Order: sequence, then structure tokens, then C-alpha cells
Amino acid sequence: MGRYTQLLTAVLLLAAVIAIKISLVPDDAVPTVPAQAAVASAHPMATEAGLDILAAGGNAFDAAVAVSATLAVVEPYSSGMGGGGFWLLHRASDAHTVMIDGRERAPLAAHRDMYLDDNGEVAPGLSVNGPLAAGIPGQAAALVHLAERYGRLPLKKTLAPAIAAARKGFPVTPHYRRMAQFRLEALRASPEAAAIFLHDNDVPPLGHVIRQPDLATSLKLLAAGGRDVFYDGPLAQALVEGVREAGGIWQLRDLREYTVVERRPIVFDYRGYRITSVPPPSSGGVALATLFNILDGFDLDALPPVTRVHLKVEAMRRAYYDR
Repeated sequence: MGRYTQLLTAVLLLAAVIAIKISLVPDDAVPTVPAQAAVASAHPMATEAGLDILAAGGNAFDAAVAVSATLAVVEPYSSGMGGGGFWLLHRASDAHTVMIDGRERAPLAAHRDMYLDDNGEVAPGLSVNGPLAAGIPGQAAALVHLAERYGRLPLKKTLAPAIAAARKGFPVTPHYRRMAQFRLEALRASPEAAAIFLHDNDVPPLGHVIRQPDLATSLKLLAAGGRDVFYDGPLAQALVEGVREAGGIWQLRDLREYTVVERRPIVFDYRGYRITSVPPPSSGGVALATLFNILDGFDLDALPPVTRVHLKVEAMRRAYYDR
């Protein structure tokens, strides 16, 4: 089979990413697996959460749960519990590789005309802002699925860092300020959201502490009661009532019938590397395979630097277009 390296990436809701690299090499090859574990995420508090769980005896999947949940607290604009995500896993003990699909689903009452105005024209912003834009969240179900099927520690342990972060708060960063400015009008349109994520109804200053006690309570309930707490209990009922009062179309049945799906990853080779990535409904793996398939037809080292960069840009453009 030759020398292959399997590159595995686990993708969270909306912009959060944990990267796990594992090499599969022959006995006579130079090993490239680090002697110690590594955790990478979009926020230092989430990275620390993953390291703490590893130090407490958890495996990589336990760490992924802790990182994902903590990102849901400290990066609510990208990884919130009201959304979903994809997790790409590799279990070395039996070479099992799988993608966990925990993305949002459309409510059962959704229909093709729901974002049109009375004149049959597309209503600007209706599919992005407001209760009709909200899909049925999969984040909570996916975290429970990861913990129960692949983890070693109980949810009470792996969700503890996220619960603490929600209760104690996290300091506002420059990136948080940029995102708050970007979504300022939408946040101001919701007094409940503004009270949590803004300061005096404006972008909070650097270092301002964002606390989310209600989220901490919800995470504690999830840790104690598992999936049913979020999808078939008082919390589920409160979610449905809140969305419907705001004008949305959620039903309790939407939450009860939500299921996490395990999917077979996309696997392809590129110049001695075996690359594993996420399959549809994510477009990432398809785009990545297309990109490398284009580049494989060229001798990149023989090209002038400017031409090489131009080729890569054009390959990416076509890959993203075709996806």
C-alpha cells in the first residue's frame, strides 16, 4: 500500500474546529505520531477544557465533547447549543473512522414559501434572522452521542468546564467585539439576547465578562439527564414555547424525532497522503477532494512562485464553485 498518512479533521458548529492528526505508517517508516496528546480549538478556554479532560483520564472523544461544549459558551456566534455541527472521528483501536452528523434540521412545518412576503417575493433577512430562521438544534444530541458511544467519562465530567465557563463568564476578546458589531442590530432586536451578549445595549468593551447562568443550568440538566432533557422534557417544552411565542413553527415532535446520523467519510489520496474528510451534507470533503484532484495534475515544484500561487487560487475557486 505504500506510505500513507491519514489526516483527520473534526468540524464543530458553524466555525469551530478541532484538528486531530494520526499517522498510519509501516513499521520501517519514521513515526510521526506525537508521544503526547494535543488539543487545538478556536478559543484558549476551550483548548484548556480539552486538556483538563485528557488529564482527568478521558480519551480524545471526551476531550472533543468538552471542547465543543465550551466553545458553545465562549463563541456563541459560531458554536452555540442552538445550532449543530460535524465531528470527524478516528478510533485507533479498531481503525474505525466515522463522521457524526449533528447538524440542524428544518422543522416539520417548514415549507417552500415560508420566506416569501404577501406578494410572493423573497422577504430579505427572514431566512437569517428571527424565529423562522431557527432550525432544530443537533448540538446537544451530538454531544450526548459522542460521550455515550465513544467516550470514557460521564457527561457530568466532560461538560463541567463548559458549565463553569457559563456560570463564571468569559472576558470579551477583540474577535467577540467584531462579531457583536457585525450582529449588533439583530442582537438589539432581541432584548433577551442583548441583555446577555451586549453591554448597555452596545458592543461590550474588551475584558467585559459575559455570564450565561441560564445556559449553565441547561448544561447541568443535560449532563444529569442526557438527551431526553433537551429533546423531550421541560427544557424542550420551554424551547418550543419560546420559539412559537416569537412567531416560529417549532413543535415538540421536531425535537423528539431529532436523530444524530453516523456517516461514512470521504477518503482520497494525494501524492502519498491518504486524506479523510467530511461527506455531504457538508461540502468540505467534496471541495477538498476536488481541489487536490486538480492540483495532482501539475508539477507544483516546477512552477514559478507566482504561477504556483495563481494555480492554487484557481483550483480553490473551481472547487468551491463546483461544490
